Amino acid sequence: MDTLGLRMPCALSMRRLSLSAAVVLLASLQACRTSAPSAPGAAASSTSEPPAATAKPTLPPDAPLAGEARWLTELFAGTPVQVAGEPDGSVVLRVPMKYAFDAAPASTTPAAVAPGPKPPLQAVLDKLSQSLKRQPAAKLQAAAPAGPRSAERLAAVRSHLATKGVPNWRIASASPPADDQMLFRLVAPPAGLRKLDDGTLAPTSAGRVLPPPNGGSGAAH
Repeated sequence: MDTLGLRMPCALSMRRLSLSAAVVLLASLQACRTSAPSAPGAAASSTSEPPAATAKPTLPPDAPLAGEARWLTELFAGTPVQVAGEPDGSVVLRVPMKYAFDAAPASTTPAAVAPGPKPPLQAVLDKLSQSLKRQPAAKLQAAAPAGPRSAERLAAVRSHLATKGVPNWRIASASPPADDQMLFRLVAPPAGLRKLDDGTLAPTSAGRVLPPPNGGSGAAH
């Protein structure tokens, strides 16, 4: 009887633990269900969440940012963050505003300070900062939907990236996106930009001067 008495509380504890795990699992499944795209044929709502990002066509293997495109695509697969490569070799990320910034209040004052990026957007910016460190010749373009807080939100993006060691001169403003998403474009350097090696340059003629303009003597007329 004593042995049975010791087993019963243990069994009850295991049941409660299993129940708690089941509740957590159910909550996770519910969260996935609410974030999943609507069934085919259902009416699309303007406030519905975009479908989870899927694998996009990758950049050519020899493209400067091909590795970053693969890394970012795999990193954010199955999340609302959309990653795609573009024909010019850049990598575009789109983050729904509901995960980027809190909605602006109905009445704002000029002195009001825009809130900082939400944790999901902070995570995206942290990964972009890693890409920029790995690609010192690349730059980042950022754009927020047009509105009264657009400039403040871009300033908040620059401020967060500055804490990760990304200087402001590497972040340019882009045209506002047509949809309600934050847009980021990781831009590779121009194809013609290469680091020059002095040993491959033709020798210069020291002391050589340019001829006078128009073949004249160079005196002012």
